[in-house]
Amino acid sequence: MSRVIGFDRPLRLDWLDAAAGVSKDTSDIVQIRNYLHTYLAESYPHYTARRKTITVLTRVWSRIPESDRSHRERAFALLPTLNQTDRIWLHWGMCLLAYPFFRDVMRTVGNSLRYYGNFSNPEIIQRMNEVWGERSTMSKAIPRVIESLNNWGVIARCEQKGRYRCAAPLSTSNKDVQLWLLRATLCANPNDSFPVDQIHTIPEVFPFSCSLSIPDILGSHEFEVSQMGNNRLALRCSERKRAD
Repeated sequence: MSRVIGFDRPLRLDWLDAAAGVSKDTSDIVQIRNYLHTYLAESYPHYTARRKTITVLTRVWSRIPESDRSHRERAFALLPTLNQTDRIWLHWGMCLLAYPFFRDVMRTVGNSLRYYGNFSNPEIIQRMNEVWGERSTMSKAIPRVIESLNNWGVIARCEQKGRYRCAAPLSTSNKDVQLWLLRATLCANPNDSFPVDQIHTIPEVFPFSCSLSIPDILGSHEFEVSQMGNNRLALRCSERKRAD
């Protein structure tokens, strides 16, 4: 079965805030959609374009599978205590969970930034074609995802036209938010785990500076460590119930 791209509209953080806020207040998808239609009316006067953007937003915060609801409930509990800068940690994690396409694009972007220091849309499209197969929609969806990253302030344009670099890393003193994103990232990963010695360099969360120590992580009782090859340890979520 072909994987669905889904994330094919540019998003702004305030739209994600609105989607999260209304989804916290009600589970009625009709009410949620009506609220977002009103909220986005000025940005998208045309109904069809607005509806497509709302479809992406509701997949992130409203129309989620049962396996991800515990993550969302924890996010809802954290949201009222956070400023705009810290809320992006939650939006990012929910996007990773909602859209495998978003996760794989972020992994590709993160690796490109780590090894080359910058990237262009055509480079990301080429690498994603190798993973997802060539699709006519890929060349449209990826620039919209990259536009979202630029809107969110996690990447910046280089002097060389068409190329992007990483913006200043995002940090927070809120360890609950850091633990939440780490758990969401692990559960969004098809392998369900990461080597312990790589948890601070996970490519799909490249914009974030994680200050968690191993005692912080294990002390949360949300993770477990197991042995993997070459005398390395793997970190995974405790009591994982995600349906693949």
